[in-house]
Amino acid sequence: MLDRQITTLDQQIGALVAPLQAQIAQLDSIPGVDIIAARDILAEIGTDMSRFGDAARLASWAGVCPGNHESAGKRYRGTTCQGNRSLRRILVPWAWGARKTPPCLGRTFRRLAVRIGKKKAALAIAHKMLVIVSHLLPLGTSYEEARYDQ
Repeated sequence: MLDRQITTLDQQIGALVAPLQAQIAQLDSIPGVDIIAARDILAEIGTDMSRFGDAARLASWAGVCPGNHESAGKRYRGTTCQGNRSLRRILVPWAWGARKTPPCLGRTFRRLAVRIGKKKAALAIAHKMLVIVSHLLPLGTSYEEARYDQ
């Protein structure tokens, strides 16, 4: 009975995401991202990036932007804002998955992990991936390593 219900739900999900196959393919081209994660991110933020304005506002809304706490010219440890909890739960495992890839996301993760620690590096890579997503969706292009390696 459970197998039949799972099959039915998979068919319903497939029918609902059929119009979004081009966007799912765009997000699937990012290292560390699979089709299920691409569906989840599109379910959370949608395909219209104009409502966020720019990538910084999207990252702030998701809660993956770096914290900033400064007083009298001295920088203290800043914490990130809470943001969208379900979107953060999608983005951070993406970042952990991208750490083993040789492209720029994996190199950046490994470089940051030595300096600031693995968990903070994962959040920084999640931020970078969300910025990449916010650039890919409006342009309609797929991920190009040379463009984001700079």
